[in-house]
Amino acid sequence: MDLKTKKEVRKYILHKRDLLDTNTKKEWDDQIFKKLVNSEFYKNAGTIFTFVSFGSEVDTHRFINYALKDEKIICVPKILSKERGIEVFKINSLKDLEPGHYGILEPKEHCHKINSEDIDLILMPGLAFDREGGRIGYGAGYYDKFLMKMRKKVKKIALAYDFQLFCRVSTDELDVKIDGIITNKEIVIFDI
Repeated sequence: MDLKTKKEVRKYILHKRDLLDTNTKKEWDDQIFKKLVNSEFYKNAGTIFTFVSFGSEVDTHRFINYALKDEKIICVPKILSKERGIEVFKINSLKDLEPGHYGILEPKEHCHKINSEDIDLILMPGLAFDREGGRIGYGAGYYDKFLMKMRKKVKKIALAYDFQLFCRVSTDELDVKIDGIITNKEIVIFDI
């Protein structure tokens, strides 16, 4: 398959992900969940910033519940605007979330803002990834802008299905590289 542009890759992956049957998705989500919670980077993190899964993304709702019971501090993004990007808020349960931009669950008004310097681990969404840390997101650039502002070096781990991992994806200078990826088949940590 010859996908040349980011737009073509996004369209292809979204379509393929949306076609996953419920049982396969549940099985793969379970495999990713187990790899994540048994990983050293999860065990060593006190404060975790995670995306809140939406649509056919790898499920993070189960992970959020598990991590909160495991007494981790869980932070999630809130989209402010295209110009201002995202801010990070602590949640105590999934009940602290309500539909926000694009219908994605975001923290409610009563949630407290967290300093990004307190984050120990970032779980990244995205559509396509490669084995050199390249990432194609949804195209709005929210995560790239957020990550460029962070002063502290924090592990950025993507959660994705195996078919979202390519040999190489097209990136540009504004795309922030990830440090690793967990798929239903493997954990890959990049030496970047």
